[in-house]
Amino acid sequence: MVTGPNGRAGKGSSGCLLTLVIFGLVIYFGLPVAEVYVRQYSFSEEMRADARLATGLTDAVIRRRLIDKADALGLPPEAIKNLKIRRTGGSDRQITIDSEYAETVTRPFFTYTFTIRPHADASL
Repeated sequence: MVTGPNGRAGKGSSGCLLTLVIFGLVIYFGLPVAEVYVRQYSFSEEMRADARLATGLTDAVIRRRLIDKADALGLPPEAIKNLKIRRTGGSDRQITIDSEYAETVTRPFFTYTFTIRPHADASL
């Protein structure tokens, strides 16, 4: 049997197990939070794309596309209910798309409600 510099014969220490437990806890608690942010980013990206394409799309078409995206992402109903599309006229024509919704992450010893306010605007 070969022993190391400390006289241990290849026996593991509890440090490795502790590291694995901490890593598992980070994944268990962090994954649902990351999913909230991924859904928010995807919905915001769709809003930005629709704002860029707004010169060729009506508000009804933009609303329909955003409703379809919210349904595909599994967003709460208030994301659609609070959807606002505004166009401004004059010399500085712009479109602004806003929404607001809340998502709650629940884990043992941990409950947090995220208030998400995606926003997009573009010149027309």
